[in-house]
Amino acid sequence: AELEARADEPAALPESLPQVDALSAELTAAREEFSALQSQLAEIDSRLTTVEKQPVSGGENEIAVAAFEREMEALRASVAEQRREIESLLDNAQTAEEATAAAAEAARAQTGITQMNAAISAGRPFEAALAELQDAGVENIPQALTETAAGGVVTLANLQARYPDAARQALATARAAVPEEGEGGFGSFLKRQLGARSVAPREGTDPDAVLSRAEAAVRDGRLTDALAEIETLPAPAQDAMAEWLADARARQAAETAANELSQRLTAN
Repeated sequence: AELEARADEPAALPESLPQVDALSAELTAAREEFSALQSQLAEIDSRLTTVEKQPVSGGENEIAVAAFEREMEALRASVAEQRREIESLLDNAQTAEEATAAAAEAARAQTGITQMNAAISAGRPFEAALAELQDAGVENIPQALTETAAGGVVTLANLQARYPDAARQALATARAAVPEEGEGGFGSFLKRQLGARSVAPREGTDPDAVLSRAEAAVRDGRLTDALAEIETLPAPAQDAMAEWLADARARQAAETAANELSQRLTAN
């Protein structure tokens, strides 16, 4: 009865997964074999009934009694063999069912990862993707993902478009606080007023050079490198671009957490 109840469950799994399809086929074959065994047992039961009803008179027919006993022993052995086959069949079906369930959960988790990565890339909420992962049995989802799932994170394109304005504000703040070394008063004044800055990456530790390298990293999508550069700026300069930094850090943390979660699931 347990086998009969479970035999149809694989039909609900994704048909596009070869592993799940193979396991479903295995369960279908097991069900057919079980039906065949049921028919054999029904035939054996009929034979037992027929033999038991055969008349045996007194002690005059010892040959018939011996034949009856041999028939009974043969039937008992056959029943025992059929029972062993059924038990083996049920064990195999259970193993196949467990493997099918594991494959289905793995496929569901992979679907959740794919949906989450797509949502992070597009700047959309990904609560549904996290729910899919949790339903698939995934535990210990990083906080960087749970905190941003409802609203999503800003897109890389958004950060790239906003960076020039944020960099100008940071650079103006840094120049106002500490004039650049080697600059005359009037030249420094013009830079502050016009917001002139380097747009190509260059060497150096001054704020303009740091921001130029960070901008190149942002253009390339290397947020981790860009944030590492910006963190070397004076605190007032970082405060001037605080909103951009908050969005960039949230996206970078979500991307890193999603990659780590994907690697953990793949390793398992």
